[in-house]
Amino acid sequence: MEELTSTQSHLLAMAQAITALDAAGSQFTSDALAPGHAAYFAWLTERATQTLSRLQIQAADALQRSGSHQLDIESLDALTEAGTDPSDEQLIALHGHCTLGRAAYKDAADLHSGWLGIPHGAAVARLNAAGSLIATVTESGQRTEPNCRHLANKFTDQSTDPRPLISAARAICKATPDLSTPKARQELERQALELIKAEDATSASKHLNALITEQIQAQRPAAALFAEAGLFSRGMQRGLMVYLLKVFPHEAEFIESLRAKTNNPNTIAGNRVLLNELTQANYAAANQPGADPTDPTDPLETAVASEPDGPSKTAPQPPSAPRIPKEWDDAPTMPQWAREAQATEPDAPKTPEPSIDPVVEPTALPPFEDLSPALRHMTALLAVLRANRVGSKDSGAALVAPQVIVHLNYEKMLAGAQSFATTENGLPLTAAAARTLMCNAGIYPAVLNGKSQPLDIGRSKRLFPPHMKRALAARDRGCIYPGCHMPASRCEADHVDPWEEGGETRVDRGALLCPMHHHARHAGLFTLIVADGKPPAVLLPKFLDPDQQPRRNTHWFSAAEVLAA
Repeated sequence: MEELTSTQSHLLAMAQAITALDAAGSQFTSDALAPGHAAYFAWLTERATQTLSRLQIQAADALQRSGSHQLDIESLDALTEAGTDPSDEQLIALHGHCTLGRAAYKDAADLHSGWLGIPHGAAVARLNAAGSLIATVTESGQRTEPNCRHLANKFTDQSTDPRPLISAARAICKATPDLSTPKARQELERQALELIKAEDATSASKHLNALITEQIQAQRPAAALFAEAGLFSRGMQRGLMVYLLKVFPHEAEFIESLRAKTNNPNTIAGNRVLLNELTQANYAAANQPGADPTDPTDPLETAVASEPDGPSKTAPQPPSAPRIPKEWDDAPTMPQWAREAQATEPDAPKTPEPSIDPVVEPTALPPFEDLSPALRHMTALLAVLRANRVGSKDSGAALVAPQVIVHLNYEKMLAGAQSFATTENGLPLTAAAARTLMCNAGIYPAVLNGKSQPLDIGRSKRLFPPHMKRALAARDRGCIYPGCHMPASRCEADHVDPWEEGGETRVDRGALLCPMHHHARHAGLFTLIVADGKPPAVLLPKFLDPDQQPRRNTHWFSAAEVLAA
């Protein structure tokens, strides 16, 4: 019998690996499974996923360069019959023959979707990734160098997770038509490799997208930006008015600050009682049958009591609850009240629905904190608009007070660098936008990388005073635990050296941590360390970071700041 070639032996090994994985997976369905074994099972599965991600791109390249879409019907039938348990004779016969007539598939993408069952869009994405990371194939079948040479060199490293590289290659190639020169694309590749090496996949993707946006935005004239900016009405959709808002980054910070403060239940600027009553009044007005849309009655004035002691303690209850939305814009999970209400909804009728919405059983409206974030943000924005109108009541003027904070790098500003200013919520600003904001702002100078003696109070006080917290916020921007999205306004100042062990209240020995990671640090789940001349950093346990590299959260920093660090 003919011996198997090297290629046939590797194909047999892959087929056997699939069979082995299926057999192994069926063994882990038993209830009697040690927690360590379960964790290792999950780790191996994820590692296999990384390998499969690389194999998918390599397979797409192989299909394209070999012309497999031209295989005849007999060859495709033989491949299907071989399955995952082929005999040696079947492997030898799988060489295949290309038809001279009309093939079953017109190209590699068609073969992916028609035979392998992969959606056409995903098939095209794999083929494009193969062209970026392995080699491009011309219409004549000639192979040329990959589109992203720097990323391609890293893609061949078997010990590297290929998924961030694939994502970066797709983002860069998508932006290539808008980039001014090939050199700009190569610079993006180099920066992408640095971000992938230093950051987690989510942060690296975020900062790379910011770099791409910055590259494209720098080429757009101001007239083009003004032509697209504005507030656009999209009309009534499903009982709600829809608007599209496009603003400049330095103006967007007002909205981002409003969102951040509305999300913070402890913020002094947010009058939660009045916001809750405003929401109740809005729902009461929206749910009253036959309500006159031209009624001038303002829900804000209805919600605010006339007594001098403040807002009314009893809020008007709506006669019926709103329909539960099926999608929550930016809520990580559906609130409990919505989940319970949705669970009691009857199944959809078999007959076509009438044009009038069905009546929903009355139910108590949840408190403001249990609403979706998107709905809270809308309520706060409308409250600010109402509070600033002519003739509004004074009691509504302090519902939410957006505050714009800009962090400037003084040395980069003097050097004329492009990215020297970012907002507290991580929006990069151009030099012109930064100057515009500073014209109408109160400036608090914070000189970092110095000895910070004026900000240190040693052992005289345990808690960090407000001016020191402002300094920590200017340096850390938010919780310093990698990947955390909690802003500085909702973080707590923690001593790197525990106070009970002689730690001092100093900016260079302090760090911002959100309440969850603050407790986790004191529970011993990670360590805070300070290197000479460096800000405090997080040292993760070895099972999360085998290299034991000090890490800081970069979510709130611009891509330029991350690369510089």
